[in-house]
Amino acid sequence: MAQSDHVFVMVDALDVTAKKLADQGLRETRRRQHPGQGTENVCFAFDNLFVELLTINNIADVQSPLIKRTKLYERAQWKTQQTCPFGIAWRKQEGNPNVSAPTWSFCPPYLPAGMFVPVLTSSDDPREPFLFQGIGSTAPKDWPAEQRGGLQHQSELYGVSAVSLLLPNAMTASQGLRAFAAATELTIHTNTDEKYGMQLQISDVHGKHSAQLQLPACELVRQ
Repeated sequence: MAQSDHVFVMVDALDVTAKKLADQGLRETRRRQHPGQGTENVCFAFDNLFVELLTINNIADVQSPLIKRTKLYERAQWKTQQTCPFGIAWRKQEGNPNVSAPTWSFCPPYLPAGMFVPVLTSSDDPREPFLFQGIGSTAPKDWPAEQRGGLQHQSELYGVSAVSLLLPNAMTASQGLRAFAAATELTIHTNTDEKYGMQLQISDVHGKHSAQLQLPACELVRQ
């Protein structure tokens, strides 16, 4: 089974949303701008994957020919346009199986020359999540100490044990999305309120479920 590398959610106010998570006990791991892509992020890392808050900071760049196919601009309008605010990446890792679905090569300007990101063609539909291969090859717990920090251990939160995607009731998952789910730990469900949602089950040090992170609300619910 392919391992998930990270998930992202499009947000309007990056610092406000990051503070909301921090106020609930999560520790910010890193933040970064994406020159030429028109976005920036704040990331919160758990042992095995990280959550990325992603926002647009340059409309011209995000709508440029090089970036336009990602539909990041449309995804950022999810509150009014019924687009999907999520992205999910699987980890590039030796021995990690690939997702059996067509892809295209995304070459954002901030990556070194010759490097590209495989993106499932099903992501051309902004009503579906942006599905792609992450550029990293290791889980956050294996990052250098100066990069991983304390992860979320200060809040007794360790690994993400399950990722659930909630689709609007009238929507049917594409073949590409179903292939992605079959190759990873992602499960797909129908949301009764006609909205998109994502739920991350988070375990304690003993591997027992102790919290659920609900997106796009960015609410941490202790269990």
